[in-house]
Amino acid sequence: MLAITVKTETGPVLARPAEGELAGLLGRIGGDDDHFVVVERDPEEDHFFLQTWREGPGPFTVEFRDGAPDRHFTAESTDTGQIVEVFLAWARGAESWRTALDWQPADLVSTPGLDPEVRAEAEERARKDIRSGFRGFRDVAQGVVDTCDPEESPVTPDEARRIVAGLWEERLAEQAGWPEVTEPDLVARAFAVLDGQGLTARMNFSCCASCGLAEIGAERAETDHGFAFFHYQDTEAAAAGHGLAVRYGAYPDSGRDRAEIGRTVAAALAGAGLPVQWDGDPGQVVRVTPLEWLKRLPTGA
Repeated sequence: MLAITVKTETGPVLARPAEGELAGLLGRIGGDDDHFVVVERDPEEDHFFLQTWREGPGPFTVEFRDGAPDRHFTAESTDTGQIVEVFLAWARGAESWRTALDWQPADLVSTPGLDPEVRAEAEERARKDIRSGFRGFRDVAQGVVDTCDPEESPVTPDEARRIVAGLWEERLAEQAGWPEVTEPDLVARAFAVLDGQGLTARMNFSCCASCGLAEIGAERAETDHGFAFFHYQDTEAAAAGHGLAVRYGAYPDSGRDRAEIGRTVAAALAGAGLPVQWDGDPGQVVRVTPLEWLKRLPTGA
């Protein structure tokens, strides 16, 4: 068994596969929804991996990373057997894979064909999602593609990934200097408490207040009598330094009232050590302010 984990486009993470299993996965990629294989050490080491991508019968694009961004390299090969041997050597801890291919420093961030103004707009969109801290790398990149005008200022998926890559690395470097427990961690603790108190408690839920109120009931557990949530725009506002608005209410059939739910929400947030502003008016959201939104990026993303 190999001391690695394997991720593919088509299935769950495979832990400690046999050599034949890994060879089989590498030999099959290239078809629809089956383009890549990523292997990491088990136990996992941050930013140490070997991965390959293949489109149809074309060449394998291979990348490895040994820690920092300047230790990220790429190569190509059309030889399936060679790719299998490279991956097996890496998985075994041998050194032969390092000279098996013509490794070159990987350019992961440049977009030479993209208008600088379009790139600047795309970077701002990506920064918002990265600062919010809830979306994984691929979701942030897809958000860039989706929000850019496909007629006037299109951004390809590859360009989006390159745009996000540099910003993602910047955020990871920033996180290294953050305190062990940040205020978003305290928000998450408060929401865990609310979830245990009979509330449907959801963070970064739905796009706006109207949609959140319309959709929260579908999340309701049998014993829930009320709800609390903040939506995407609330998260962006918090990340921009404007504090966090937490929305709440009682389910109509619960026999509870909105003010009671508001008190429960305010108490949980204050109990987590957060500064709460709410005067008891059930017509107002519960606000957490001032708030420094240092939300770590999703792990394994």
